[in-house]
Amino acid sequence: MDERKSGNAKMYIVLLGVALVIGLLWATGLVRWEDSSNKHEMQGTNTDEATIYDSNDDFEVSASEWTSLKDEVRQLRQEVERLKSGNVKNVPASTKPTSKSKSTPERETASQSKTVSASVAYDPNAITLTNYNHDWVQSDATVALKNNTDYMVTQVTGRMIYYDMSGNMLDYQDFTKSVVVEPGMVKTFTLRGYGHKDDYAYFKSETIPSNPNRKYKVKFELKSYKTR
Repeated sequence: MDERKSGNAKMYIVLLGVALVIGLLWATGLVRWEDSSNKHEMQGTNTDEATIYDSNDDFEVSASEWTSLKDEVRQLRQEVERLKSGNVKNVPASTKPTSKSKSTPERETASQSKTVSASVAYDPNAITLTNYNHDWVQSDATVALKNNTDYMVTQVTGRMIYYDMSGNMLDYQDFTKSVVVEPGMVKTFTLRGYGHKDDYAYFKSETIPSNPNRKYKVKFELKSYKTR
């Protein structure tokens, strides 16, 4: 019995010595125990309920907020790396400057102008005949057309119809002429005259003295025109 008591006393002394040594090491900061539950929270095992504390106990954040912050920091790092590499071409459409929208009316005006330039003259009075002259000695007739539109005319397509003095149709001539006529202005050009080889002349022009009945009338029909 005395030997057993003596052995137990020695064990208590040894354990007390170990405890004192550990206490001294803890007091000097050489030994620290980490809370396994805190470590588990830092690793984000319970991201919905855990709360993370720093070592100074002056900052706390939930695990879900910590994960969100990490994602934002990761995105910022990627953006910085992209800017450093000079890859700034892939700009989202929503962030592109909208200053170009100011030029939209000008583009619409240009588009409308092109549409008008190829339009068909539905109004037969848009271009009208104001003067016609053809002497019997001339092969060509002089034609004057007036632009009754608000646009500059650049091309006219029409038909000239020829009649005798009784109103009977003799012939017709289709033509397309590139002529520039300002709005409200008159432009003169030449067309092949009717019946020159047969000494025909426009009835208001000079007719052949030997055959004064060789004269005709004209009627102009507008087919289409182009503007600028």
